Amino acid sequence: MIGTMTYEQVETIIKELENATTTISSTIKDKNIEELEDFVSTVEGYSKYLKTTLELNKDADKALEELKNKK
Repeated sequence: MIGTMTYEQVETIIKELENATTTISSTIKDKNIEELEDFVSTVEGYSKYLKTTLELNKDADKALEELKNKK
């Protein structure tokens, strides 16, 4: 879990963010809407951050589980 959310819930959010940024990017392509492009870029960065955080938390849980089993 990350906070109160399950890994599956976080994965769903990441996928939704990725889909949304892809859709928005294709919609505004060649329209020169700089502020929206900056926003989309920020959201893309955040979804990558979430993905990395998710993987780190999963790895940490696995490591902790292995330590518990060794006791």
